[in-house]
Amino acid sequence: MPRARVRFGPWALAIAGTLALAAPAAAQQGPRPALGGHTFVSTDLVPDAFVRTYVRNSLGYTMTPEFNYPPIVVGGDTLLTLNGTLAYALLGMEYQHAIRDWIAVRAALGMRTRIGTQVSSLVNEGVNVTSGIELGWLVRIRETPRTSLVGSLDVTRQTLTLIDIRQFTEDVIDGIPDPSLIDNIPTVRSSAGLRFAWAMSRTFGLTALAEGSYGESPRRDQVDSWENGFGASVDLDGGAAWGVPIGLVLAYRQTSQPALTTTDNGSVRQTLFRIAYTGKPDFLIALDITGVLDRENREADSVWAGGAAFSLRYYF
Repeated sequence: MPRARVRFGPWALAIAGTLALAAPAAAQQGPRPALGGHTFVSTDLVPDAFVRTYVRNSLGYTMTPEFNYPPIVVGGDTLLTLNGTLAYALLGMEYQHAIRDWIAVRAALGMRTRIGTQVSSLVNEGVNVTSGIELGWLVRIRETPRTSLVGSLDVTRQTLTLIDIRQFTEDVIDGIPDPSLIDNIPTVRSSAGLRFAWAMSRTFGLTALAEGSYGESPRRDQVDSWENGFGASVDLDGGAAWGVPIGLVLAYRQTSQPALTTTDNGSVRQTLFRIAYTGKPDFLIALDITGVLDRENREADSVWAGGAAFSLRYYF
């Protein structure tokens, strides 16, 4: 049955705080973030640690290789072994505005989907869609010639929509009255974290992230939950290294919060390799090669998905 639970207190507070901070005075703006002679190559996976005004959008698609579901066994005999694949899609947009040189507000819209692409995976996994909006603030804590430390505070309102064919079939067989094929699970969560950037040299830069969150959980067996996440990226500025307007990034991020499921499948782990055009001081266009560990183990094998994403970011 759908869970009709939404708390508007934190969400209303986030909107009110954003409007209150939206002062007319503009902060001093600059090109892409730089420290110690190094110009950082930002990513969507591990966000940068700078108070800047920018707009970005991204579009991605990943797919798993074929994996095995538990075989169907009757009387000790294996009757059938099922294989399946999953496909993922991502659409994201974000705007961040630097109100002062030490504080910025941001708003982001996003949608992620997961769908079984074969009969076996469609029946077992169904169709999962997560969509929502996020409001946040970024505050500069300390900046030196080679490092930057900022704090972040975010409030997220999301809805997880599930089309669970297997659960619906089981409910019908069990005689549950009015079984639901589609389940909408709204959640409101708040999170806080630290972001750190270090210009190791003119060529290399490091970005790190640590955060925790609390709020309504999409898991069926929990109402509220504490979650945590961390990540890091190393970027290379090809302009400083070889005089070529290309940026390269390796990034990793892990979170305990489930994104597209109502069950506890272990931490979600993501990797990224970015190739970006950096010929303009205020513009990034990038191709990301991505990998996602969707679950460590549930009823099937651990599932890795691989694919690509396209991202644009403009600073002004």
